[in-house]
Amino acid sequence: MYNFTNLGTETSLANLYPQIDEFFEHDLKHHRIHVSDNLFLSVLELPAPKDSVGVNLADSSNTLVIVPGRAETEHKYAELLYHLKDSGLRVLVCFVRGQGQSSMVLYDSNKCHVERFLHYRQDLENMLNYMDVGPNFKLMGFSLGGLISLEFCFNTSYPFKPQSVALIAPFLGITYPFPSKLLYPALKILCNIRAFALAYTPHGKEYVRIPFEENFHSHSPLRYNLYHDYYATHPQLALAGPTYKFVKCCMQAQLRLQKIKCSFNFPSLFLGAGADMVVSTKATKEFCQKHQEDPIPPRYELIPHAYHDILNETDNYRNPALSKALNFLFNGTTDLSTLDPEGNSSDAKAETPVESDKK
Repeated sequence: MYNFTNLGTETSLANLYPQIDEFFEHDLKHHRIHVSDNLFLSVLELPAPKDSVGVNLADSSNTLVIVPGRAETEHKYAELLYHLKDSGLRVLVCFVRGQGQSSMVLYDSNKCHVERFLHYRQDLENMLNYMDVGPNFKLMGFSLGGLISLEFCFNTSYPFKPQSVALIAPFLGITYPFPSKLLYPALKILCNIRAFALAYTPHGKEYVRIPFEENFHSHSPLRYNLYHDYYATHPQLALAGPTYKFVKCCMQAQLRLQKIKCSFNFPSLFLGAGADMVVSTKATKEFCQKHQEDPIPPRYELIPHAYHDILNETDNYRNPALSKALNFLFNGTTDLSTLDPEGNSSDAKAETPVESDKK
């Protein structure tokens, strides 16, 4: 059993930030994968201890693959990886094109853009192949990474699929006033006009730091400000807002998930942020409800009152969410009360993945 009781606190972050920054620069591995002349992909790796099992191509059962959300950087994961460094896991944070330090899609702009959503799936496949990820790996996705993870699970040609999946505030629906089924056909037509396809959406623009008091991503002044302070010293990493084509491609992927006959035959956990104003928590819950008759129905849980950016949230939102996700993937339970301080389960049933939430 893995112990995920210490995932960091705001106090430890304030006190240990120089050490965490040093750890990020010198202890983590920064991979730059050359896919083609125009495409490099970034993977941040927390290596497993020497002679660890379950961290190679033959068996990846102790390997965690993370697919980040939109406009995230490698450095954002430093705090989490710092506190996982003694877990014995191998952790890979995989950045698709246009995200993190992977190649931008538009050579002359830092707009968030993609031409086809399947490119994201192909990027993930390329990174898993390069990093020798084999059977039984665990998959975690945040926001956009949640949608990419589902696209991978149900459409990949990669020889190995994840043993279990945990998605945190996944981007399964938009928060616009018009439903996707009405908005998507219009976008599909308008995106044939190249200038429109490359234009910002109404709220899209170049990166601008929003005062903490005006943000709706995080309740934590410390994590929010450290995150944006990093952009201030690394402006080249500040991704701008999304284009219409990006939104159209994401909506197409969301609608495809509703249409195809995808069936969950692996344990999956969906965590919704209760006060999310970026993606639709309702869409996530409805997606899970739709699949309650699947062989292994997805489990849905809500983190009440949390904003969208769980990784940068206050401890009372961030840590329960991360603990639930990690314990679900590696210890087979989201009931933290069944785990003692060493991370061991006091309930024999907790040793097998939770398969459904009938609520």
